[in-house]
Amino acid sequence: MTQNKITTPFTQKLGIRYPIVVAPMFLISNPDMLVAAGEAGAIAIMPSLNLRTAELFEDALVDIKKRTSAPFGINLILLQNPRLQEDLDLIIKYKVPLVVTSLGNPAPVIEKVHAYGGLVFCDVINLQHAKKVKDVGADGLVTVSFGAGGHAGKVAANVLVPWLKKETGLPVLASGGISTGEQIHAALALGADAAYMGTRFIATQEAPAEEGYKQMILSAGPEDIVLSPEVTGHDCNFLKDSLARYSSGEVGLKRWKDVWSAGQGVGLIHDSPTIKDLIDRLVSEYRESVLRIQKTI
Repeated sequence: MTQNKITTPFTQKLGIRYPIVVAPMFLISNPDMLVAAGEAGAIAIMPSLNLRTAELFEDALVDIKKRTSAPFGINLILLQNPRLQEDLDLIIKYKVPLVVTSLGNPAPVIEKVHAYGGLVFCDVINLQHAKKVKDVGADGLVTVSFGAGGHAGKVAANVLVPWLKKETGLPVLASGGISTGEQIHAALALGADAAYMGTRFIATQEAPAEEGYKQMILSAGPEDIVLSPEVTGHDCNFLKDSLARYSSGEVGLKRWKDVWSAGQGVGLIHDSPTIKDLIDRLVSEYRESVLRIQKTI
């Protein structure tokens, strides 16, 4: 760690200042967030499918590259994605620095992204998945632990991170309830190369989430997060009150838009700053945590 950097192998490979990753969020992540995070020294990832067509996805890639020279990432869904090949071709065309895959076999993506020098990390929830993606050449893992927003795993982060790191030797991005700089410090102490943070960045000025969504995050605690298969058919973490509205059959609700996902880190979120201000604060909290622990040694 230097005055202006927090260095890990992950930050060195991508050329970013801080081991902070703004996770890809369905309908939330957008070019503004990617640019703001990159300019502030972190890196943000956007699902390609957040853009309704491949043409709009290409427009977004062009826009991002015009506005910043900082690295950014794209999330690719590999299963049941009719746009997979089109979006992958665009990722190759614009040489996206970081690709994160979800579901399915990442081998074809890894081969093509490696050909232009990009990195591929893969979402995993257990050792079986981790070993499979390692065998096909993944550069690292996103350890989706219990308490993460969206589709969450069943193993606690303080177990999953060091376990998969030890068993695979791959770089690890720690996901699941991280909202503060102290938690980033804890994740790195467990062996993670960066913190993978979604919910905390929904409550930011650049995030296009509805104001009601942001306010529900600000007022929620960990007990207000419900793991349910009701909406997607798979276990997914949602804000309890938004899920209750959907379950009641309220007229006009759209399950993909009006049932709001969040992780257990909501209890540590109390404001909605700009992305730059938030990243600056996270770095300051991280450094304060490091110094506090050093005093105990």
